[in-house]
Amino acid sequence: MPPAKPQREVDWVAVWKGLNWDDEKRQQVVDAERLRQRAQHYAAPVKDQEAAPEHARSILTFELGRESYGIDVTHVRGIRAVGALARVPGAPGFYQGVINMRGQIISVIDLRSFFQIPPVDEVAAPQEVIIVQAGALEMALLAHQVIGVESIPSSAIKPVEHMPYALGLTREKTILLDIAHLFRDERLIVGGVSE
Repeated sequence: MPPAKPQREVDWVAVWKGLNWDDEKRQQVVDAERLRQRAQHYAAPVKDQEAAPEHARSILTFELGRESYGIDVTHVRGIRAVGALARVPGAPGFYQGVINMRGQIISVIDLRSFFQIPPVDEVAAPQEVIIVQAGALEMALLAHQVIGVESIPSSAIKPVEHMPYALGLTREKTILLDIAHLFRDERLIVGGVSE
C-alpha cells in the first residue's frame, strides 16, 4: 500500500476571492438580476385564466326534487330546517307559507311550483330552506338537500336561453339561478316593491 499523501489545507479565503463572492459590486449585480427575474415572473399573465379567482363563482348548490340548483353565495343569508310553516290563505300555490326568522316573517317559495315543474313521487317533503336576498326582498327557498358551496369556473357555465331565471347550466347540470332577476318577477311582489 502506497504511503498516504499529506493533505494540503484549503485556503478558503483565497477560494472565495477567486469566485468573487466577496466583491460587493458583483453581489449587487447578482441581486439586481434576481429581482428583475422575480418581477418578470410576477408580472407575467396567469397561464390558466380560469384558475384566477375573478373568473370563478362561489355557488351554494342544493337539490329540490330531481333538479339541482345553484345560488351565488352573495345572495344567501342563511340555511335552516323547514320547521313549522304557517300557511297564508289566498296566497299563490308556489307560496308554501311563512317562517319566523329571528322575529322577521319570511315567505317560503317552492321553485318547482313557481317554475311549473310537474310533481314527482317523492319519499319525503323538503327538509331545509335557504334564505336568500336580492335588493330589499328576502325569501326562503325550499330544498330537499343543501349540497354545499363550490367554486365554479366561468367557462363551466353554459348560458341557456329557454330558462329566463337562470344564469346558466354547469357541466353537472346544476341550474344557476339569477336571484336578482327572479325576485323582480311581479308574482313575488305582494303589496310592495322589489328594489
